[in-house]
Amino acid sequence: MIELDRDSIWLTQPDGESVPCSLEALTFEIAGSEAARLDPEVLRHAAAGVLHYFKDELKRTQVTLAEFATALARVLEGLGLCVEVTTGGNTAAAAAAMAATAAAIRQADLRELAFESGKLGELDFFPRLHTTLRKELEADPERVEFRGLRGAVKQLLGRKHWTNGCRDLEDRILKALREWWIQEKGDRRALLLVS
Repeated sequence: MIELDRDSIWLTQPDGESVPCSLEALTFEIAGSEAARLDPEVLRHAAAGVLHYFKDELKRTQVTLAEFATALARVLEGLGLCVEVTTGGNTAAAAAAMAATAAAIRQADLRELAFESGKLGELDFFPRLHTTLRKELEADPERVEFRGLRGAVKQLLGRKHWTNGCRDLEDRILKALREWWIQEKGDRRALLLVS
């Protein structure tokens, strides 16, 4: 099984098949009198807490939509919000929709690429980055996200604190990504996000 990033979990469908699902893709129908007044930021943080609970506390890599919805409802109740979280009754359709959303956003961790570069550092990092960008674009996503830029820069340079050299390498990585993005994306309408 493919290892997912920190903000994702395998969502088990009723037929037993599992699809990767990001926290952003975990959406639910919220019903009840308090639903209209529920702050989206509160819901996002509550869902992140539920994801942490399943992955880190219970050491689970797979959950059903119903399990996640039930746990989310309990968290919201604990916050004093009287809302009912449901899966809309069609977990297969919800899972398929979530999988489609997750596939539309491709993510890569720059810190992981820096770690894999080992002692070769930048000599190996830049070709890996270009290859990763090409691979992510092959999936024809709506958005490609590269996370962990500052951590990757410090790792490549062996620094604990940010320096002028770090800023220079950060600029070179961003410049390379921009140039490769223009070359590789072609007529796709995808977006590039680096954080």
